Amino acid sequence: MAKLTSSTTHGVLLLPLCLLLLHIFSPALSLETTKLRGSCVASERDALLTFKEGINTLHGSLLSSWEGQDCCRWRGVLCSNKTGHVVKLDLRVDPDEFPWASISSNISPSLLTLEHLNYLDLSSNNFGGQQIPKFIGSFKNLKYLSLSDAGFRGSVPPQLGNLTKLLHLDLGGNYYLQLVDLVAWLPHLSSLKHLDMSYVNLSAAVDWVQALSMLPASLRILDLSDCNLNATLASLPLYSSNLTSLVTLYLYDNYFYGPIPDWLLGNMTSLEELWLGGNDLVGMIPETMKNLHKLKVLDLGWNQINGDIAELMERLPHKIQSLYLGGNNLNGSLPNWIDNMTSLSTLDLGYNSLTGSIPSGMGKLNNLSYLDLSYNQLVGMILEDHFTSLTRLEILDLSTNSLTMGVHPNWIPPFKLKKVDLSYCKLGPHFPAWIQSQTNITSLVMSSAGITDKLPNWFWNIISQIQNLDLSLNQISGVLPMTLEFLSTAKSIILHSNKFEGRLPKLPMGLWYLDLSRNYISGPLPLNLGSIELSYLLLLNNLINGTIPSFLCNQLQSLEVLDLSNNHLSGQLPECWTSGNSFRVKNDWRDVGCYLVMANFYNNSLSGKFPLFFRSCQQLSFLDLSYNNFTENLPAWIGTRLPNLVFLLLKSNMFSGYIPIKLSKLDQLQVLDLSHNNLSGTIDPSLLKFKAMTLTSPYTSDLNTLAANIVESIDSNSDPFSLFVITKGQILEYQNDKIFFLLSLDLSGNSLTGEIPKQIGALAGLKNLNLSSNRLIGNIPQTMNGLLSLESLDLSNNELFGEIPPTLSVLTFLSHLNLSYNNLSGRIPSGGQLETFLDPTIYIGNNNLCGPPTSKNCSGNQTTMSDLPEHEDGYDMSSFYLSMGLGFAMGFWMIFGTLLFKRTWRTTYFLFVDDICDRMYVFMVLKWARLNARIKKK
Repeated sequence: MAKLTSSTTHGVLLLPLCLLLLHIFSPALSLETTKLRGSCVASERDALLTFKEGINTLHGSLLSSWEGQDCCRWRGVLCSNKTGHVVKLDLRVDPDEFPWASISSNISPSLLTLEHLNYLDLSSNNFGGQQIPKFIGSFKNLKYLSLSDAGFRGSVPPQLGNLTKLLHLDLGGNYYLQLVDLVAWLPHLSSLKHLDMSYVNLSAAVDWVQALSMLPASLRILDLSDCNLNATLASLPLYSSNLTSLVTLYLYDNYFYGPIPDWLLGNMTSLEELWLGGNDLVGMIPETMKNLHKLKVLDLGWNQINGDIAELMERLPHKIQSLYLGGNNLNGSLPNWIDNMTSLSTLDLGYNSLTGSIPSGMGKLNNLSYLDLSYNQLVGMILEDHFTSLTRLEILDLSTNSLTMGVHPNWIPPFKLKKVDLSYCKLGPHFPAWIQSQTNITSLVMSSAGITDKLPNWFWNIISQIQNLDLSLNQISGVLPMTLEFLSTAKSIILHSNKFEGRLPKLPMGLWYLDLSRNYISGPLPLNLGSIELSYLLLLNNLINGTIPSFLCNQLQSLEVLDLSNNHLSGQLPECWTSGNSFRVKNDWRDVGCYLVMANFYNNSLSGKFPLFFRSCQQLSFLDLSYNNFTENLPAWIGTRLPNLVFLLLKSNMFSGYIPIKLSKLDQLQVLDLSHNNLSGTIDPSLLKFKAMTLTSPYTSDLNTLAANIVESIDSNSDPFSLFVITKGQILEYQNDKIFFLLSLDLSGNSLTGEIPKQIGALAGLKNLNLSSNRLIGNIPQTMNGLLSLESLDLSNNELFGEIPPTLSVLTFLSHLNLSYNNLSGRIPSGGQLETFLDPTIYIGNNNLCGPPTSKNCSGNQTTMSDLPEHEDGYDMSSFYLSMGLGFAMGFWMIFGTLLFKRTWRTTYFLFVDDICDRMYVFMVLKWARLNARIKKK
């Protein structure tokens, strides 16, 4: 056997030692291997489970994965690959995935066990108004903290200042946070690179300017948008601060005012994005703006920036990419050299006062993807040259200008638009053929574009991705498809004021807005409308006939606005949520699914009693059943179950019985029209307690906020929201927000009896009062002088008697008056507003009225100008005035010298003489009238 070498001997001796060491340290190696695989530390797992137990998570799948031993595999938990400790906790909520997800309850301090945590995100949850826990300031290793949009309120704990390693802090979207003492904690975050306090009310933080000046030089992104900051930009310490490395600055939607100082941005040469939109800035941008060579995005939209657009663009850095200047006061023409700004990708100049034509050089901006020139005063032709190199253009808005599209019929654009708005541009008379190439389009608006053509057959095929379609206010003809279900992404379809024919098509499932008003849609309404999300259904002024199917209540659970007026509908409205003749009462009106705010069935042939299903529509603000054949009594529950009614129009039906007194509970009611029905009984005084009608400016009050939302929510391009009222002797149409300035009470054309209650004078805001064509008796109340806003008063065709109250003369806004065909008597009062009514027909049919403007003279014991009393002893007052005149003449020279040197005497004397002259003038006029009267008698 060969002799063992020295090295072999050593190896043999070391082998048992290695095996021993392996046995001893194998548990540690096993633990390290486990940590490398991501298995979490047991104490940290327990801390997370304790945190989970202390919260209530809606849509529990957010934390449904928090089971088992390996917390490093739980959703939102990240562990270190080296140590196994939890280093990241990301519990932010994706609104698209969990639109209603929320966490409510206390955040357990058990999280403090996560000592190695450097990333914490609780954003987009809902902590129900809790305060930010103070213990968050104990995470000494935290580098990323996001608590945005999480429903926190109260004071921000100053302990956040302990997070000296923090690089990213986001408190944005917590509207009720109180950031009072910023200096106490904010400047201590010496490593901060990203600070977001957007949508947090900083108006109470008096030290916000000081805190801003103390921010670290490391800061790259600062977001103070919509923080209710009210100051001049000159007060910002941007020039003198350490923020020389700032890359992005958000200050939009605040109350900054005044000009932008030349020195404001100073040495902030690293700035790439500056967002100042939605403030009150004025003047021209400073020339120093051009020194920000790295600036790529500038937002000054919706301010009051003024001046020439060409001068402004000369002051911009050459390589600006996104320029938002919409909603300002810019004027002048776009410069011809605009083609030099080749870096532009976004150009928003909408809502200004730009004039002239669009330079053809615009077509050379090959990076342009967003172009908005809407709502200006641009003129001229749009040619193919304007789009030559715009291969990246996706959004184009040229609406509301005086532009004419002059491209060749066979032109194929170089771009693929996603959104286009060419409303009020001249595109017709033919339907623009170039649209056929735009197969990616999601929003197409060409309203009032002068198109009088037939809709091409290819049109419906190329808008398969459409979300918003508006071809309104043209004369486009064609038959609508039987179904529009293939437009699966459509949300809004507006085709009103055209010549479309056919039946109402089946709608896309997700459609929420449909306006086919003022077309030739015919046939009955479909039994299945298709969409279950429809909120706005506007079909007025068509040829639709038949009955209204039950889809109104069974399918349209989200319906808010329904307008079927001016059609040929007949029969009764569906009972909807009723069971036989008895209404099915539920604990909450929302249970029955009625969200109607506006319902208009004006001018059809509908019949039956007042529809019961409205009883569940407590948000109903506008209801018009006028010009139909509804019968029976008006239910008293209108006044209690419909508390938000602002407009109740039941004109020209066959309603009978008394007017329910409970209608007076409708505090927001501005227009009540019950005219031309078969109503009887008296006008109960307690009925005249409509709160909104007592206000002289109801539109500025908080009463009709819900009603105002009707007009605001209806698209501006939709058929105008109209209200027809008989006032001032004619039918007047009130459109859109003008209806909220109307307050009207019309009970005419019924069989009402009794007297006009004196309480009517309390309706100080009323503008139109019509009680004509009833059987009212008694005097016209003297209290009508309280109707201070009244513009039209019609009491004709009744049985009123007595004198016309002179107090009507104080109604200074009254422009229409009709008192004809009553039994009124006496002299027609004069003076004030009554002097303006010169038409005698407004008093016709009152045989015992006399005086102007009628031709009948007053006589007998009635008071006339010729019957004014003389002195009681028969002595003519002329002798008194004559002797007074002689006395003054004799004493004139006696006192003349004194008057010259005594100012107070002079003033008193001449005032006295003026009064005497006035009296003598009246006396002479009356004497002359008496003399003429005696001559006529002889």
